[in-house]
Amino acid sequence: MKKKMRIIYYILIFSTLVACTNFPYSTTPPATPISLTESAEEITTPEAEEITPTEDNSPKILRLWLPPQFDPEAETDAAALLRTRLDSFQRRRPDLIIEVRIKAEKGQASLLNTLITTHQAAPSIMPDLVALTRPDLESAAQQGILHPIDGLTTLLDDPDWFPYARPLAHIQNSAYGLPFAANLLTLRYQPAEDFPLPTIESLTEQELQILLPEDSTTLSFCLYDEENIEEESLTQLLSFYQSNLFTLTETQNSLPIQWSNDFLDETPADAILAPIPGPEGITCSLASAWIWSLAGSAPDLQPAAVELAEYLSDSTFLAEWTVAMSILPPRPTALDERKTTLHDLSLLAQPIPSNETIEALAEIFQAATISVLQEQVDPSAAAQEALENIQ
Repeated sequence: MKKKMRIIYYILIFSTLVACTNFPYSTTPPATPISLTESAEEITTPEAEEITPTEDNSPKILRLWLPPQFDPEAETDAAALLRTRLDSFQRRRPDLIIEVRIKAEKGQASLLNTLITTHQAAPSIMPDLVALTRPDLESAAQQGILHPIDGLTTLLDDPDWFPYARPLAHIQNSAYGLPFAANLLTLRYQPAEDFPLPTIESLTEQELQILLPEDSTTLSFCLYDEENIEEESLTQLLSFYQSNLFTLTETQNSLPIQWSNDFLDETPADAILAPIPGPEGITCSLASAWIWSLAGSAPDLQPAAVELAEYLSDSTFLAEWTVAMSILPPRPTALDERKTTLHDLSLLAQPIPSNETIEALAEIFQAATISVLQEQVDPSAAAQEALENIQ
């Protein structure tokens, strides 16, 4: 009986040993092969200076974040052009792998919000290059998320920029990126033979009115010098709004204030983009832009990221890509010279105000405008109240 129990015991031990070989194990051999015949005293460890580490020549990842409209994998002509351009850069720089990520332009998961979250939680995976609107660029730079490009490129010194472009790329005295797509505030106008461009006189003669946007603050910043706020000039602007030239109701005779991106996307055949007429014969337009910016945490990749930004801001490339995208280029040589109205408009356009200025004055300007248009408050009284609220 004891002999039988001993046999069963050995069988169980053998079965257990065989079953153990079915568990995962590492197939990596030890760094120093050890002979089974060596004793513990005979096993030696190589000296540290005898180990020569191999240099890592694998390509580095260059992270690029874009909004959906610039997705190079979309099935559009513009996407194909951008994809080809990125492929061309990849061939120029085989030491890099461009990793493209698409982020929402707005909402909770917007480019800016994602940048902020990533910067706080996982800075090592921040994008080396990111496309940002001017307002988002300003917000990100002021939060310390972006890196200035001063000393990394001289492209902004090139004369081939419209006047609004360089200011949009700067925050205070530092350059934070390269503009590559512009958006201008304009008047949508159907030119007549006698009135190729709108003026106060021509609009009055044609019995046309400017449709005031629901948010009129952007127009106010266009027509008014927010850095030199005076009661007289503000009263003049509000009196201008109260004239018969403006309307709050859309009709067949009303002309909308429109951003160029929206207009060009529609490609209307019977209308043009025109400067917005203002008091005393002045005309105006505002400009915003998409800007290539540096956000990565690896300083050694910053020169490569700037090189890619320069490559994507090249005038020859922008001339073709912006047409396919139905947007305006920020560089004169990238804009078809036959489009003289757009060229003149781009020369006229001024950069949009800073986020701080808009935040401080937008509500006040809007309230004053509504009071003179809807409540028929005297423009001088509305201007005085606005100035009191500013102070």
